[in-house]
Amino acid sequence: MSSGPAPKDRQTGEIRLKAYVGALAAFAVALAASWAYWYGAEFDVRILAGTAVFAGLVLASFALSVRIGEHTVMGTWDVWLALAVIALGPTWASLVALPTALFVGQRDWLRTAYDLSQNVITVHLAGAVFSLASTPLLLAGPADAVVCYGALAASATLVIANEATGAGLLKVKYGQPFGEAWEENWRPYLPSDAVNVLTVGLGVLAFVTYGPLAAAVAVAGSMGSRALVQRSQDKVREIGELRARVSSLEETLSVSNVTFGAMIVRDLGRRDGFTDRHAAATAVYAADLASEMGMDDARAGRLRLVGLLHNVGLLGLPEELLLATGKPNSIAQSRLAEHPARGEEALAAVPEFGEMASWVRWHHERPDGRGYPDKLRGPWIPQEAKILAVAQAYAALVLDGPSRPGVTPAEAREKLGAGTDTEFDGVVVRALLRILDTESEGYRMADDHRFVFPAPGGWRAASDAPTDRRVGGGARSLPEERSRG
Repeated sequence: MSSGPAPKDRQTGEIRLKAYVGALAAFAVALAASWAYWYGAEFDVRILAGTAVFAGLVLASFALSVRIGEHTVMGTWDVWLALAVIALGPTWASLVALPTALFVGQRDWLRTAYDLSQNVITVHLAGAVFSLASTPLLLAGPADAVVCYGALAASATLVIANEATGAGLLKVKYGQPFGEAWEENWRPYLPSDAVNVLTVGLGVLAFVTYGPLAAAVAVAGSMGSRALVQRSQDKVREIGELRARVSSLEETLSVSNVTFGAMIVRDLGRRDGFTDRHAAATAVYAADLASEMGMDDARAGRLRLVGLLHNVGLLGLPEELLLATGKPNSIAQSRLAEHPARGEEALAAVPEFGEMASWVRWHHERPDGRGYPDKLRGPWIPQEAKILAVAQAYAALVLDGPSRPGVTPAEAREKLGAGTDTEFDGVVVRALLRILDTESEGYRMADDHRFVFPAPGGWRAASDAPTDRRVGGGARSLPEERSRG
């Protein structure tokens, strides 16, 4: 059993990480020294004030970042860093990033060194690109449109440099290939990076055209809109996750309720030797009738399920009434006639069973209007209830019941035929007769392997299965985490 990398592997990885951070630090020092040598460092009160403002904005952006993965967080500090480079120059922009590097490192010198080195590299590369278009804006004179193009190029350079150094960190620290880094950490966030670049361009355009206040309003408005969009996306995702959980809970509730109902039917069958066998036969005949009459597999599956549960309303009736062997008197008949409505009430408690509950309520209605409990006439009875009525009646005829033996299939056919268009729907009766003509004697007697009451859990899969009678039915990287601006 593995408990993680071996000590030697961890030691090697630590050496490689330190070497990588050391190389970045050396490159950062070389860039900073070269820039200072060639361009110097302008000092101005405006520069000092701007450094303090941008440092606070970058630090606040990182503190308010959002975690989006095991090693990844998202924020907007890249926008402020790019604007700092454009307004102050890379030397002062490096100082802008210092408080954030110290905050990220939290007395971990390796993390601090990495973050500071990364920022020095990225801001100097971005500054080199922007220098082709203008000097830092706080020190420059009147600017033209070229500055805006330079700002876009500089901010794009900063983003790309951050991604490149971050990919190197992921490769060294976590062994993640560059192709995988592209797929997981770059490509999904290209739109976000593009928005950052455009925000910088918009801010510079507003600065050049209308002044610093307009630039601040433009950048703040753009970032605020982005934050609202991100917040909306988060809410949509949370709502989707909540709906999935609710759906899962409803499914669990449905399974639990119907499993309980199936257990009730099975228990009644143990007592009277009939109810469970009658339910299993009704389920098979109802599903086969649905298929014969052109209903889709989903509808047939639901009829199979409701066939198993159509007599669940018998729960709670006195046992002596259920097991009586003689002809029931008027009071007993009245009590027995309650079971369709009681069954509907039980099934309707599960939201997804509302329609099936109505089929259970009306499975003893008759085309001539003499059924119960609502005395509906033919056109008002759902087709599924008509199918259920014929299926359960035929099953009741051929199976041995508590008070009488079953009849032969031929006698059952005669009784169904005699009740056509009065007690039973004629279209459904003729469909059942067609099925019986093509099936085995075991099917006609409801006593082959297809008519076994399903085991717990098996009824649900059967209800969903097709019926077939032939077979029986903006980026920066840290040593401990990857973050995106």
